[in-house]
Amino acid sequence: MTGKRVSLVTGGTSGIGRAFVEALHQRGDDVRFCARSASDVAALEAALPNSTGYVCDVTDDAALSAMADGIACDVGRLDLLVANAGRLTEMDFAQAPLNPAQLREDVALNLLSPILTVNRCLPLLRQSDAAAIILTGSGYGWSPASRAPLYSAAKAGVRMFAKSLRAQLAPKGISVMELVPPPVDTPAIAHRKVAKLAPDAVVAEALRGLDRGREAVFPGQARFLPLGLRLAPKALERITLKS
Repeated sequence: MTGKRVSLVTGGTSGIGRAFVEALHQRGDDVRFCARSASDVAALEAALPNSTGYVCDVTDDAALSAMADGIACDVGRLDLLVANAGRLTEMDFAQAPLNPAQLREDVALNLLSPILTVNRCLPLLRQSDAAAIILTGSGYGWSPASRAPLYSAAKAGVRMFAKSLRAQLAPKGISVMELVPPPVDTPAIAHRKVAKLAPDAVVAEALRGLDRGREAVFPGQARFLPLGLRLAPKALERITLKS
C-alpha cells in the first residue's frame, strides 16, 4: 500500500493529543483528529494545513461511527489510531454520595471511549498493511492516586484492554502499544506541585517506541514504574497514592 500514513488522534486539540497531531503532521502523515469543541477543531485545522478535524464526542458511538464512515469515504483505511481522549478528575469518596452522572461520565470518557473508538476503527485498520494502535493509559493505571480513584481504576482498565487486545490482534498484524505517561504539563494539573513532563516530550518517546515495536512506553519518570512494581510495590504505591 502506498501513500502517506493515515493517522487518527482522539482528544487531538490539547495536551498530549495535540502534541501527537503536530508530531505526526511534521512526519508527513495524513493526520486526522477529533475533539468535542468545533472552534478548537477549526483552529487546529487552520494551524496545520492538510490536516482533517472532526467534531466528535468519543463517548457517543453514533458520532464515532459517523467519523469512521467519513474516513472510509475519504481514504478507505487507517494506519495508526491514537486513542488518547481522557481527563483526570479529582474525586473524594469520603464525601459520598457523589454525583452519579459525573461518575458515569468519567468512566465513559476514560475507559469506555477508547474501547468504542477501537471497535469503530478496526475495520479501517484492517485495510492497512501495517496498522498500529496507541492507547493512552497512565502511571496511575499501574499504581493509583488517592485523589483520583475513578481515573486510576479506568486507566487500569485501559491497561488490561491493551494487553488483551494485543493478544487478539497480533495474529492479524495489528500492533497495540500502551502509552504510560507520568504527570504531564497540561492545564488540568497546573495546580499540582509535582514534576511534569512536556506533552511533546511524551509524544517523542511514544513515537520512538512505536517505531521500535514496543508493547508499552514509559516516558520520563514513569520509566521507574515496572521496576518499582517488581522490587518494592508497597513503597511505590505509598508514593503514588500521595502524588
